[in-house]
Amino acid sequence: MTGVRGARRGQGAPAEVRPTLRSTQFPLLWIGVFSYLLIGSAERFTFVWLVIEDLDGPSWASGLVLFALGAPVFLFVLPAGALADRVDRRRLLMTTQLAGAAVTAAAAVAVAVGVMNLGIALVTAALLGTTLAFGQPVRSSLVPAVVPQELLLRAIVTMTIGMNVAMIVGPFLGGIIIRQVGIQWAFAIEAALFLVGFVTVWPLRLPAHAASATAAPLRIGALARSIVDGLRFVWFHPTLRALFALLMVGGMLMMGGSNLLLPEIAKDVFARDADEASRLFAFMGVGMTCVSVFLLVRGGITRKGLVFLSSMVVGTAIQVLQGMAPSYLLLAVLLFCWGGSGGFYLNLNQTLIQSATPAEMMGRVMSLHTLCQVGLAPLGSLVGGVLATGVGPQAALSAFGAIGLVLVLVTFARASALRAVA
Repeated sequence: MTGVRGARRGQGAPAEVRPTLRSTQFPLLWIGVFSYLLIGSAERFTFVWLVIEDLDGPSWASGLVLFALGAPVFLFVLPAGALADRVDRRRLLMTTQLAGAAVTAAAAVAVAVGVMNLGIALVTAALLGTTLAFGQPVRSSLVPAVVPQELLLRAIVTMTIGMNVAMIVGPFLGGIIIRQVGIQWAFAIEAALFLVGFVTVWPLRLPAHAASATAAPLRIGALARSIVDGLRFVWFHPTLRALFALLMVGGMLMMGGSNLLLPEIAKDVFARDADEASRLFAFMGVGMTCVSVFLLVRGGITRKGLVFLSSMVVGTAIQVLQGMAPSYLLLAVLLFCWGGSGGFYLNLNQTLIQSATPAEMMGRVMSLHTLCQVGLAPLGSLVGGVLATGVGPQAALSAFGAIGLVLVLVTFARASALRAVA
């Protein structure tokens, strides 16, 4: 009888093998994105320190350079998202990686030969921002393309852990390199990391676009209509509309403020060097990593919309307190706590967006995500630099946090569809 049962089991359909992240192309994508995130976390700090230390510029000048870094994202990221839904994504990624390597290598040479000035820094930042504008939407849209739906949250959390590590290592490594061998080597290493990303993208094989996305010729009119379709999709989706309103708060007031004002506070208020200033971002990254690991081990979370909204309330309140911190140590503790709230914010916003977005819209929706998260940050840095010149960096940071807290509370009260997302 046992043998018969065994034979029947042998003749039946084989047991379904559940996919894992390792069995997909996700590891290649993770390495490529990690190298890019490492560059992103280091370059903002590198540019700010270049202006305030090497060029001895005022707060408004460093804010202007960060604005130049992000302005191309603001201008080009929506067309880039439409392209990501229509053209060869692998080729687009490889092109932007090589262009980024060329720009950062040129910046390293300019510093090394002593010709770097504010004008060249602005041009370099704008060119680098252009490569990021065309590369980021396609990077953000690829996770659902290489992993099945049931692994989406785990993949996003794993990607976020990489981002957290990059946020810790990038500024920290940049600060050490700047102190030990000079800022030109920080730019040179960023160029090398772009090449690492190119190498990992080379063997990546991606599924073809849906026929509906590629049927029309690639013309300006068709591209414009594609962008409008993406914006309409988000606007008429109540959950996505509320999410993107909050992402604008996070990008402009939280990220834009911290990128510029935290190094200013470390240097001008607490008399810290580049190494110690970069550690503030490392403390924030550690907080994010702790929450991301928690989410990965837990394997899921309920009431995602409510948790996301609550994390933003906590995050903006902590930002108000950051500007009031009387010591470097207390500021570091607050940044660790801020990173904890940011861990929920970063993981859940991408999960909520990508779960609600069909594959044929993913590039355009994620380009809008990049616009809110990255493209608005330089505008926040520019405003923060002007404000800090008048009232000081601490008061400016608290003001950004207070405005963000009010906007988040209003959205919390009104966004019933987002609160209800399980």
